[in-house]
Amino acid sequence: MKAQTPKYFNTKLGIGILFLPLSAIYWLISNIKRLFSTPYKSKAKVLCIGNITLGGVGKTPLVIKIIETLLNKGIKVGVLSRGYGGALSSSVPVLVDGKKHSAIDVGDEVFMIYKKFKGRVPVCICTNRANGAMVLEGKVDMIIMDDGLQNYTLAKDKSVLVFDGMQTVGNGFIFPAGPLREGIKSGVKKANAIVIMRKINRLFEKKLSKYNLPIFYAKTVAKDLKKFAGKEVIAFAGIGNPQKFYDTLIGEKIKIKRSFEFPDHHTYSDEDFEKIIKSAGKLPILTTTKDYVKIPPKYQKKIIPVEIDLSIDREKQFFDIILK
Repeated sequence: MKAQTPKYFNTKLGIGILFLPLSAIYWLISNIKRLFSTPYKSKAKVLCIGNITLGGVGKTPLVIKIIETLLNKGIKVGVLSRGYGGALSSSVPVLVDGKKHSAIDVGDEVFMIYKKFKGRVPVCICTNRANGAMVLEGKVDMIIMDDGLQNYTLAKDKSVLVFDGMQTVGNGFIFPAGPLREGIKSGVKKANAIVIMRKINRLFEKKLSKYNLPIFYAKTVAKDLKKFAGKEVIAFAGIGNPQKFYDTLIGEKIKIKRSFEFPDHHTYSDEDFEKIIKSAGKLPILTTTKDYVKIPPKYQKKIIPVEIDLSIDREKQFFDIILK
């Protein structure tokens, strides 16, 4: 089962052009929503980590890195997310509680963040970000808004725009003709800094440089994988771009004998796990931490989550910008 974005997203010509009228309607609706919104100004500072493209660009590892750094600086941080894919996601705020919630309830990325910090960081899901901010603002100094650049219910003090250095902006068209949620210019106007993930892309960097925003590169580094170097493994992932995960393993000289790809935010069944485990035999099974939080305990002991760290070039300058 593969999770793929349409191929026409990456070419200027072809079927994507047929969707341009629908893209115009999508753009019009988005702008009407923006014009008639009155953003709530939170008592806590709000930092938005967002993107203008569909699919995964690597925002969550960046969010985790920012949380870790701010906690080390003594700043009280909370996370606000839509809770995409979670059964409890609605306009009613829900504070994540590991004792009564699971990834199915609040969404895989949200639950992963909660588990990462062992409940030390309050995490709230709410489709209406203003309502969510009101729950968090009395508890924290800063709210990290995971996604939401196109959400106009909550005012942002700072925003970071994230791109994937390999995918960039595809054909440059707005959805459904292309992968953009909004135009590049309008997205950049909302941001205070740009982070390009995964690959150094000087050509894309030059294209973005005309907007006069500071541009940073960030990359993920896998932890504790040296013991698998040169060995065969089975790998599976249900994320926006599974190839990123596989590239991480390959970069550690790990041989992927077989991989299983699932749609982003996939809800796994017993059948999925039985199929993966059967194909592995005695080989190790590796997956992402985002997928691991959705695995039932009876299967967890047979599967190994791959922990990652994220490094940002000119890290001090980056944090000076978002904290200024």
